[in-house]
Amino acid sequence: MAFIRLCRALKHSSRRLPQNVTPKNLLPCSAVMRLQHFRDASLSSEYAVAEDSYPTRIGNSEPLPRFDPVIWTNKDIPTSGPLTTEQLNEYEQKGYLVIEKLFTEEELEPVLTEVHRTMKEIEDGIPEGEDPTITDTNFFSTEPSTKTLRSIFAPHQHMRSIMNLSRNKKLISRVQQILADDVYIHQSRINFHQAFIGTGHNWHNDFEIFHSEDGMPRMRALSGVVMLSKNTAQNGSLMVVPGSHHEFVPSPQPTPPDQLGQSSKAKIVYGAPNESVFTELADKYGIDYCTGDVGSLLLFDVNLLHGNHSNLSPWHRINYFSVYNALSNKLMKPYSAPWDMRPEHMGSRDPNWVKPIEPSDTL
Repeated sequence: MAFIRLCRALKHSSRRLPQNVTPKNLLPCSAVMRLQHFRDASLSSEYAVAEDSYPTRIGNSEPLPRFDPVIWTNKDIPTSGPLTTEQLNEYEQKGYLVIEKLFTEEELEPVLTEVHRTMKEIEDGIPEGEDPTITDTNFFSTEPSTKTLRSIFAPHQHMRSIMNLSRNKKLISRVQQILADDVYIHQSRINFHQAFIGTGHNWHNDFEIFHSEDGMPRMRALSGVVMLSKNTAQNGSLMVVPGSHHEFVPSPQPTPPDQLGQSSKAKIVYGAPNESVFTELADKYGIDYCTGDVGSLLLFDVNLLHGNHSNLSPWHRINYFSVYNALSNKLMKPYSAPWDMRPEHMGSRDPNWVKPIEPSDTL
């Protein structure tokens, strides 16, 4: 019950954005961008805000050009690393890369032990009749109208084995090679796509959500997915539209006030692309399944369209997701949402966590 008590005890508090944010590291690569200053009374903090170069949720649905690179460079930070030229080219072209069995099953044993223990603790602790979802103070959600766990958010802040995995140098070195910056975790989660009952996530790109709902200014971020079970087409592995990351696909619908509970519980509606636009992109680029064995690593660009279908198979699928954001790409005021910030476990702003990750050998 320790995890349950922790989730209920933690309260989301207003936090100021870091004061060392400057126009140099926030303005997108567009000549038409201009600097504005926004005064947010509820946060009592002044922000440097760039005019939006990726407008979304204002009725527009046609793809827009991407201003940002996919493979970043930084003259102050060496960009050499374990990824080969061929792997970097594949990532740049497709927007994703699967590295088979980067971690051994023996290395992941402590992770799997803690994940299964926490999963049982949460499911056993849910009172009859409750249908928990993500809120300001609740870190997990279940499949609709069940006690079957769907996601745990921010496990890198609560679970020792996940904390170690998220900063392991085999992972961080590859992330930094692509983003060419110090990185921190913007959001993390364990996704449980449980046998027979796991529901899918409909098509979306993470940047559209992080940009509109969290205020992530640029596409200098990516997801690192460690496969904690075998990922197959049958058990609902991630599907991606390879190459779609070269275009920004806005969502036409405005963000509703109750978006957090809706999007974490069931189908993503606000943040999903227009179906006819998506069909054109799928016809243009195709759809890939991201499959792999236990210990494989999937890296994918923050702007890549992805989703997955329900798990009708008898095999569970469990993955650990961590969204790594460049330190120079810290969150600002949300670009298209009726709030000042989402809870810390959805979009990190806490200076205790928004700081460079020091790579470690520990697992």
